[in-house]
Amino acid sequence: MTDISLGLAILAAASVPVIAGSEEPQALTGRAAVEKLAGNTVEEDDTQLPGELVIFLKPNGIARMREHGEGQKVTQQKWRISEDGLLCVFEKPSQANHDTECASISITGDRVEMSVPDLDEPLTGRLLPGNPYKL
Repeated sequence: MTDISLGLAILAAASVPVIAGSEEPQALTGRAAVEKLAGNTVEEDDTQLPGELVIFLKPNGIARMREHGEGQKVTQQKWRISEDGLLCVFEKPSQANHDTECASISITGDRVEMSVPDLDEPLTGRLLPGNPYKL
């Protein structure tokens, strides 16, 4: 290709409008959403202070959480994915078969929404890679 034809090709490509990112990213839900949470952290953003509630789901089924800011106690529970793709968190192995503490998860980009039947509004947060809070 000559310099002229290369230049024309570049100009032609530059004049074609590119519609990048015009579509909303599709939400990830169910089992796929919960699996994406595993090994990552959700940082609640409902409050004025990000990080008031931080949840890290270890891939081995351990959930580590810290509430109410820096320096607070880290709690540990177990988690699993229910048959219908919900995230279930429980304290004792005997509770693993009860779906009373389960949430539906929706992830769009880095935005996470957890809906629990007992809450009026879903918990919303940001998905952070890995375990930045060292939980």
